[in-house]
Amino acid sequence: MKEQTREIILPEYMNQFQCIGSACEDTCCAGWKVMVDKDTFNKYRSTKHPEMKPLLKENVTRNRSAGSNGAYAKIKMDEVGSCTLLDEDRLCTIQKELGPEFLSNTCAMYPRKLNIIDGVVEKTATLSCPEVARLVLLNERGIEFVQDVEPADTKGFVKMNSMSKEQQGLFWDLRIFTIRTLQNRTISIENRLIILGLFFKKFDELDASNKSEKMLTLIQEFDRNINNKGFIDSINQLPANISFQISLCKSLIKYRTTSPITSRRYAECLDEMVKGLDLNGGVQDTEVIQHYQDAYEMYYKPFIEDHEYILENYLVNYVFMNLFPFDKKTVTDSFAMLVINFSLIKLHLIGMAKYHEGLTTDLVVKLVQSYSKTIDHNTAYLKNVENLMREHGYTTLAHMVVLVRS
Repeated sequence: MKEQTREIILPEYMNQFQCIGSACEDTCCAGWKVMVDKDTFNKYRSTKHPEMKPLLKENVTRNRSAGSNGAYAKIKMDEVGSCTLLDEDRLCTIQKELGPEFLSNTCAMYPRKLNIIDGVVEKTATLSCPEVARLVLLNERGIEFVQDVEPADTKGFVKMNSMSKEQQGLFWDLRIFTIRTLQNRTISIENRLIILGLFFKKFDELDASNKSEKMLTLIQEFDRNINNKGFIDSINQLPANISFQISLCKSLIKYRTTSPITSRRYAECLDEMVKGLDLNGGVQDTEVIQHYQDAYEMYYKPFIEDHEYILENYLVNYVFMNLFPFDKKTVTDSFAMLVINFSLIKLHLIGMAKYHEGLTTDLVVKLVQSYSKTIDHNTAYLKNVENLMREHGYTTLAHMVVLVRS
């Protein structure tokens, strides 16, 4: 019988990814909750393996608050937040003793993520995995996408998109334009984001009738503008406001530090940023701004001018993985979260650059990976960030431009 297959779209790096196991500097088996789907839980309860049966019974328990079969049970973590089913070499005893077919969907899939658009599965990966972060961020050529096929019964939860019919009709052209703009290396990464902000503001104002045709006209207009020196010069004249950036980021950092940070690597990066910019509260904002400007000019700018592709790759992966710009209630909210993540990563790197008196690709990978592990997997925090921004009126395009420019 012929094997059933399905079409998939994926970034090229997915074909290169391979878990490095115990050699990994930040295990994926610690620092968050690990859910077990119902089918896998029943397999654990049915196993006859003399050593694994009691271990699984003790360490995999029902999740009584589960809202779906995907989170039917959970694995216990130890006192330092690590999976209780790791061996002395930090390897998974389930895979080692029972085989990969006994891994839960969560464990089998990580760090991969699956979405489905128009019946086609899209496969990408989260940067919370150090090996993925290296493959994505350090690719000087930029992210390219390929089409492939895989067995239709490949394990993993496929996330169905929640787009309306109208949004699905607009999605592909918007995505292609967004990624094309983000990968346009004739202009700075900040200007690419500002151009997208200007575009989505106009897109949001389009009349609902014949919106698809009007959107295509708008895309053509912006494609022309990108090659217009006068247009780019006008963007370069937009104001920066470092004090606003510092004030906002202080609020976000304070909000984050009121919750426990489970990632030791991120805690180290956060501490280096705070020390580098003197954000502890012991100095005036004018001094913090001076530290920021010095760090930017002396340490961050020389590095990023040669490595701007790192930030580009972060943004492109974010856009593809999150089905931007329809991952939030409005395209304005979607763009705001893209900018907030970009700005926080940039702020961390500027502070770390001052602390270390320079940056390396290893430091950047450490920051983005640990930031992603801390932020991407904390939906409550991301929701609180959105609410904080909205309460302060920080989600306007003008505020987003200030964040990007600073």
